[in-house]
Amino acid sequence: MSLAFRQLRVYVRLALILVVVLTVGLVLVKNRGNEVPVWFLWFTDDAKPVNVVWLMLSTAAGTLVSWWAFSLGWGVWRDMREMRRLRTINEATKNLEQRASTLDQRERRIDQKLKNAIGQEQEVGDE
Repeated sequence: MSLAFRQLRVYVRLALILVVVLTVGLVLVKNRGNEVPVWFLWFTDDAKPVNVVWLMLSTAAGTLVSWWAFSLGWGVWRDMREMRRLRTINEATKNLEQRASTLDQRERRIDQKLKNAIGQEQEVGDE
């Protein structure tokens, strides 16, 4: 990617960010005098109006906290799934090592029996 194209992309992004910030600021400034009656889980009273700016800011904060909680839960779920996979792999590895150990012991016993049998044959042949 050429330098000129990168600069253009950076400036376009910066312009978009500025437009969004100015739009949000304009909406907040234009609505600073408006009030609305809101009921929200016994935290507010319908008879007492709430400033729209505070309503928008609390909605934005609630959305961010909800997104954070959702992403935290999603991460915990992924970690639990990964732990289950690792546990399964560890159990399979342990089972495989146990089988290998058992086979190794059997092989040593068979080798020992063969050595004993060959040694006994040679003693019988020497007599």
